[in-house]
Amino acid sequence: RVESVGYYSVAQVRIMSSMMADKTDEFEPFTMISPEGRNMAGIMGRLKASKEWLQGKHAGVRPWAEFVNVRNLSKPKGMADVTRRALYNLQRFQSNYLFVFLGLVIYCIVTNPTLLFAIAFCLSAWWFISIKNQGENINLFGRETSAKELYTAVVVIAIPLFYFAGAGTAVFWIVGASVVVILLHAVAMAVPEQITDEEVGVVMEDISAS
Repeated sequence: RVESVGYYSVAQVRIMSSMMADKTDEFEPFTMISPEGRNMAGIMGRLKASKEWLQGKHAGVRPWAEFVNVRNLSKPKGMADVTRRALYNLQRFQSNYLFVFLGLVIYCIVTNPTLLFAIAFCLSAWWFISIKNQGENINLFGRETSAKELYTAVVVIAIPLFYFAGAGTAVFWIVGASVVVILLHAVAMAVPEQITDEEVGVVMEDISAS
């Protein structure tokens, strides 16, 4: 006599249960992660990579006492010396110059409240849509709004904000100030006498003789 459960016999139920268990064992861990979870993992991965990049640059920073040592400041002897100093110091202090650039960026943002507000607004909106809400639809004013529509709204609001904040002028100021400060420092810092032209990485021509 064969026992039955509903429309299926006990034997059939056992076979189906075994098959379902086998299929469950085949699932890989990452297939159980939702798209939002994978998006969060990607964001955290990029943040970690950026942090490691900054740490690597920070490890290459020359001592700041050496960077601002006024005893090494002197007037170049000619165009050949200008080129030599620029090549040597831009290579030697490249990590220091990166942090000088970041300092000018922070200064420009902090001294411009409108620009600071625009950046804070965009970062807050991105955090709310991508991380807090995990890219899901939001009921906004009684209407289901997708993440794509929210991002579009943020862009539409951000464009006039950055325009009135003078973002374009700020970018030109940052680039111009960085170039001037970095090049002036690179040209003004004398190259140690024991450093040869080959060590600088270029064979210098005798410009002064021409």
